[in-house]
Amino acid sequence: MPNRVAWLALRELHQSHPAALYCHSLFLLFLRVQLLTIALYYYYSNYMEKLPAQKVNGLIDGIAVLQELAVSPAPCSGKAIAERLGLNTVRVNRLLKTLAFLGLTYRTASRKYSIGPGMHVLAAQSMAASGLLNRALPYLVKLYQLNKTVALGVLWKNQVCYLYHNSSLQNEADTANFAAGLGRMTLYPATKSSIGQVLLSRLNPEQLSFTLGETPDDDILKTLRKVRKQGYASVKHGDHTSLAFAVGQPPYAAMAVSGIKGKGEENKFIKLLKEYTNKLTNS
Repeated sequence: MPNRVAWLALRELHQSHPAALYCHSLFLLFLRVQLLTIALYYYYSNYMEKLPAQKVNGLIDGIAVLQELAVSPAPCSGKAIAERLGLNTVRVNRLLKTLAFLGLTYRTASRKYSIGPGMHVLAAQSMAASGLLNRALPYLVKLYQLNKTVALGVLWKNQVCYLYHNSSLQNEADTANFAAGLGRMTLYPATKSSIGQVLLSRLNPEQLSFTLGETPDDDILKTLRKVRKQGYASVKHGDHTSLAFAVGQPPYAAMAVSGIKGKGEENKFIKLLKEYTNKLTNS
């Protein structure tokens, strides 16, 4: 009952005073990535079960619609979402109305839809169950203060979703600028990312093909075999290198440092990342 009351209160606040919620955008973004963290934790804990014989298509499509809204920078019409997902427009509109009834979306004056307060409530509730970002922050701060780009991310299909991504090379390494890395970057191709590579390397061939949406080519397989053997990913970006180590057993996230130049720096950050990710895994 208390959860229901909080949900309805937030929904009423959002409808009557939308700006009251958006003025805390950074905090809400933090909550939203916490929701994604716990969702992906359970996703990997029971990693990619086979599709059930009696799957609930409405649930699958509803989550797809909600995900599409979550990554959209502006409210969307049902028609636009249907076109992006390849779904029937009438079906998408019904799903959007149902999600709006639940408070997970809301309808704007222009008859478009955006994420509703229910998503923020779920995110806040999930914080008690997933402490990944909270536990990782002390280590991210230490790496950030060494004047490098630091990141914490998870796999989402064939992309990396960054819970944190920030560069102290572009800012003074202070706490205020550090906070700007929360939700600063969203999705990036997994095969081009050190975080993506180290997480992909732990998958078996069937899981890998499912995640990438296709059979990986020989170059990708060779790279992932090397990553798995050495225990971390190393990706060249121009004149610098990005390193990433996995977090969790089995892995469900990874921490990375980029902007590394020279073998000496590389060995230094390999040691630090290994130490920090081991502590995170065991905490």
